[in-house]
Amino acid sequence: MNDTLPQGLSSLPRTTAPSQAAITPGDTQDYFTEVADDYRAWSPGYNMHFGFWRAGLNPFRREAMLVEMNRTVGRALQLHPQQPACVVDLGCGAGATARTLAAEHPKLYAVTVTNVPVQNAIAARLDAGAGLADRVAHVQADYTRTGLPTAEADGAWAVESACYANGSAKADFVAEAARLLKPGARLVVIDGFLLRERPGRIAGWLHRLWADSWAVPTLAVRGDFVAALQRHGFGQVEVKSLRWRVAPSALHIPVLATRFTLAELWKARGRLSPWRRKHIVASYCSLALGLFWRDFDYCMVTAVRDAQRAEPA
Repeated sequence: MNDTLPQGLSSLPRTTAPSQAAITPGDTQDYFTEVADDYRAWSPGYNMHFGFWRAGLNPFRREAMLVEMNRTVGRALQLHPQQPACVVDLGCGAGATARTLAAEHPKLYAVTVTNVPVQNAIAARLDAGAGLADRVAHVQADYTRTGLPTAEADGAWAVESACYANGSAKADFVAEAARLLKPGARLVVIDGFLLRERPGRIAGWLHRLWADSWAVPTLAVRGDFVAALQRHGFGQVEVKSLRWRVAPSALHIPVLATRFTLAELWKARGRLSPWRRKHIVASYCSLALGLFWRDFDYCMVTAVRDAQRAEPA
């Protein structure tokens, strides 16, 4: 695989095998700090996720699809548009989803959680520009130990961020979401999932390279994640594949990543920091990983917090 790197990666160091060292929270924080500005090339609004295509959207306009993914989260939360609500974004990046929902729901208040200070700084600047600074608050914390009040959130979501929790079930993430939500409130998770604990040899290699390059401990195994939701007091769990919905935005990667790579290598005279190089590698890996249908899917998982709390197993 390394002998056929896409154009633009030829100047980067060759990766002969994924790293065997465990990814730590410090690695994740360093990664997002170092590449914070690079995400602007993907989305001027800092939508740090794939887009959602539907009929009527131009598949060549990436930002519109990215914003539509935010709206997909809002629809899945099933909040009443005329009633006040407080929602929590667990692993917000620069708060793009919260801004979209707050802009379209004038009675919605959002709290976002990230442990990367530079992301909160970017988010605060964008909030102010959108006139939303009084309805979006940004908390610097580990999203598995937020310190926020128990059972006061009317909804919560994680868009391509639950994968940064530990383990194949992401149990710590699920437990904190269960603690934060009111009975009857909904959790929405949109992310990539492994479909089996042991992927095929090539898919497993690719997953490990992708995960190490984006400082992800591991993707959740879909069955393990659903079991963790049920174990921590969530019911009405539904899993919906978004594979075809995100494909149009994913197809933007080759041209964008190659152009970005060449431009940044030129500006940096061929020298990019390790995490910035890995960020580029992971971008290509994301598209390749999506081809392994038996091993990987991109899904939306929704669940409702049961009225009676279940004790963790």
